[in-house]
Amino acid sequence: MKKMVGLVVGCMAIVSAAAAEMRDLEGSVGYRERIAMPEGALVEVSLQDISLADAPSQELATVVIRPEGQVPVDYRMAYDSAMVRSGHRYAVQAKIIVDGQVAWRTTQVFAALTEDAPERVDVMLEKAAGMVKNSVPDALTLGSYLVVAIDGVEVQGSPVPEMEFGADGRVSGSSGCNRFNGSVTVDGSALSFGPLASTRMACPAPLDAQERAFFGALERVAGFDVEGGVALVDGAGNEVIRLMAQ
Repeated sequence: MKKMVGLVVGCMAIVSAAAAEMRDLEGSVGYRERIAMPEGALVEVSLQDISLADAPSQELATVVIRPEGQVPVDYRMAYDSAMVRSGHRYAVQAKIIVDGQVAWRTTQVFAALTEDAPERVDVMLEKAAGMVKNSVPDALTLGSYLVVAIDGVEVQGSPVPEMEFGADGRVSGSSGCNRFNGSVTVDGSALSFGPLASTRMACPAPLDAQERAFFGALERVAGFDVEGGVALVDGAGNEVIRLMAQ
């Protein structure tokens, strides 16, 4: 009898080990906005069974990532293949958490594990309602940008002006000719520059005109806007400088 019990227990252990076959699901998490992810952000990715329309989804696996760089953020998530059932629908959901609040989240289904789903599931997030103004100041101060338009006129040729906003409240960059640096203050959607110091090289045409237009536009900046990209605006909300993240 003891031998029989031992045999049964041994068989159960083998079946259990076979059933719990762990596999990895890989992909990336990103968003469309051309802004930097705020410092300290967390990326949470989960695998969900979304088969039942009238019941909450069932979580099969989850992973939380503290990214070292910017989006897209790669993920690898281990899941128990024994929990995957034929005929069920599965999806990857993700969110980016900033200061304890969801700043970006999935708003559509990104299918996983089924025959017609990709092996690598790349997820695109949408900004959560109410988080635009809260997340942008931190993101902007950590950003490095090219200047693509000044007062509505597209910057032509090379080199183009560039700006980098540091976490220490400093801004630096180039007009395309001379280098500059100074302080920047961000309060909500308001933004202002302190006195800017610059080198004084003589700029050949047409860089001389570009530099005058650029520095003149910087003096009028009173805020920023992130609708359709990142723009520095004047006190009336008119775009004076359009930026593109590098």
